[in-house]
Amino acid sequence: MDFLTFLATIVGSLAWPVSLLMALLMLRRPITELLPSLRRLRYKELEVDFGKELEKIEAVMDTVEEKTQHKGELPVEVQPEPLPKTRTELLEKIANLSPNAAILESWRNVERTLDFYFSSRGIERPRSGQTILGQLDYDPNFPRQLVSAYQELRLLRNRAAHDRENLTAEHAKEFSGLADRLTFALIQAAHP
Repeated sequence: MDFLTFLATIVGSLAWPVSLLMALLMLRRPITELLPSLRRLRYKELEVDFGKELEKIEAVMDTVEEKTQHKGELPVEVQPEPLPKTRTELLEKIANLSPNAAILESWRNVERTLDFYFSSRGIERPRSGQTILGQLDYDPNFPRQLVSAYQELRLLRNRAAHDRENLTAEHAKEFSGLADRLTFALIQAAHP
């Protein structure tokens, strides 16, 4: 086998995977926008039709409700707890149920504030955490010490999202407080 034959074989072997990868990269945004509206998923033997299952359950509930009379208020024992009045109360409830979820919810507020920060500065928001770090580090209105605080909180958030750590409600509440402080610093830096 000469070099040209070898090269042609390699190119022929890699053409499909490279083409598929490029197509997926180009269609990444439209695909991610369609995912929330996904009602049906099929993979080999597994098939899930979430929408149909919900419709079946709703039909059963409608039938049952037609046969029974609604008798006013629910008994006190089964009434839902009142909704939290503030974001802090909500995060405390979530922290007591799932500390990891509370950390992710706290971080969502940081993400929303980053959107506000970059739009108020007339800058398109970077996609990667490293680029965000660079932008914050470059901004003279954002305290340098908070750049490392942002990085540490981001890493802790990633650990809460991806690792199976035994986090406590207290960890989540402390994270939430620090995330709020970072949020306020971002707001102040957005409007010097």
